[in-house]
Amino acid sequence: MPETLDETYERILREIPKANQVHAHRLLQCLTVAIRPLHVEELAEVLAVEFSPDEGIAKLNEDLRWEDQEQAVLSACSSLITIIDSGDSRVVQFSHFSVKEFLTSDRLAESPADTLRRHHIRLESAHTIMAQACIGMLSLVGKPLFVTDKTLTYLMIEGNNFPLI
Repeated sequence: MPETLDETYERILREIPKANQVHAHRLLQCLTVAIRPLHVEELAEVLAVEFSPDEGIAKLNEDLRWEDQEQAVLSACSSLITIIDSGDSRVVQFSHFSVKEFLTSDRLAESPADTLRRHHIRLESAHTIMAQACIGMLSLVGKPLFVTDKTLTYLMIEGNNFPLI
């Protein structure tokens, strides 16, 4: 059994299947820099975004959407996150405030194990991922969209639902 929280989180990170590591890191980045709690649908939508390192513009690939959005988010991030009821919706949060602190810590960044270092979240990179995902979604829209911070609005374009907008 791990003796410290760091050891517990290290074990959880090591157990993320290789096929899920990129998705897990992306979701954890978004959770880390979100200025408000993210709804399950919003975070799951990030999994359907393809990021192009050459172009810098993210694009939605609807074929990558999961039917079971909660399962998509939970399967990628293991027990580092939890989904809770918040009013009439479900939001994703870190399972404990120390998860975010650990993921952004110098301790993780300087870990001797490369398999752990790759999970370190640099805030600048995380903000970039979140911005690229949102800009990619907004590029689908032909007109400005105004959303108040108190209202979650889903935009319908040609019959499709885009939770990140």
